[in-house]
Amino acid sequence: MAVKKIEQVIKTDGGPDVVIRLAKVPDMRRIQMLYAEVYGGNYSISLITDKEKMRRAIEDDDYYWVVADCQGRIIGSLVYAVDLDDRISKAFGAVVSHDYRKMNLAYTMMKLVLDDITHNKKLVDTVYATTRTANYAPQKLTESLGFIKTGIFPNTHKVSENETHCFAAYITEQALKKRRGKPHLIPEVLPFYQLIRKQLNLDNPIISRVQGQFHELRNKAQLIPLETITAPGFIKNRYKRVKNEGFFAHIYMPFHEPNMIFITPDQSTEVYLQSNKDNYCVVIGGFTREPSAAVVLESVAQKLNEMRMSYIEVILDAYSPQLQREAMDARFIPSGYYPCMKKAGGRQHDCIVFSRTFEILDFRNVRILSLYKNFLREYLKLWRENYVESAFRND
Repeated sequence: MAVKKIEQVIKTDGGPDVVIRLAKVPDMRRIQMLYAEVYGGNYSISLITDKEKMRRAIEDDDYYWVVADCQGRIIGSLVYAVDLDDRISKAFGAVVSHDYRKMNLAYTMMKLVLDDITHNKKLVDTVYATTRTANYAPQKLTESLGFIKTGIFPNTHKVSENETHCFAAYITEQALKKRRGKPHLIPEVLPFYQLIRKQLNLDNPIISRVQGQFHELRNKAQLIPLETITAPGFIKNRYKRVKNEGFFAHIYMPFHEPNMIFITPDQSTEVYLQSNKDNYCVVIGGFTREPSAAVVLESVAQKLNEMRMSYIEVILDAYSPQLQREAMDARFIPSGYYPCMKKAGGRQHDCIVFSRTFEILDFRNVRILSLYKNFLREYLKLWRENYVESAFRND
């Protein structure tokens, strides 16, 4: 990576200057104090709460960690993770002290890095971010920076309570030029794709009306037994030697490292996951001799439910309709669509977010912009169809 250099001085009327710059190791304690000021003890991202992870990120070329400094006090912080091989970035952890929120610092910090990695140095083709829904400000921020609205994550993370997050992506022209067109979608995913087409000029998809083998999975399929491994060093080293096979080859989960394995007693199936302290979990990869992805995903979901996890997510490419159907047979509901997300050869592949929540859905405190409401409506239609209306069909 080229040498990182981010700095801008913001003049204030009669007050001290605010300097936006890259974070340094001596800033760590003051950065943590800022997150504690805003979130109390409820912030769940380990990169913020774990000093060693924070140190590595600040020193690592794969991160842009930007802070706003006012006379030695850290009043703003933002992180961009960058994957140079896959040409994708994730923006997260944006926070500004309550006393400085009228200065537009979050916008300035985000734009400085966004311009640097997408236009100046051309390091990545897409950037994604998730935003909280306690108020409209984070959604308006990404909107003002040119991010499109790509979906919602229902009940995904817990701060003081389980929250729904919005999903946004910045897609460069270069990404669109390299995009693999004609995604193959099942009908249930089409409304999400159409919401993307309202924002980008994309081609018509191919709709495949494939049927699932286990529409009523728990009544007809024998779940596979799974045991749990949570030894961090072992998991990290083992995953380096694992080749994702079968339907796992269609999964894409950037910027996540596994910290848990589900394994069958005969070791014919291994599922690699990342779980967080707020009971959020994602499927990262694995292999199996079980021919049905629905059986594996349902087995994983049942195991996580036994462990009192709240949420499980998997991201699949948009060109495998049979796999999309099997994810839905395992009660994973589409909630987002990310154009050009996954680099494969010289092309950029679209991806679909599927999720399953084990908590009661509660959207009373959600404040979201209009297009995000449409994503939520489509998600709820499918949720009702799979979790409520199916009871009447079975009579």
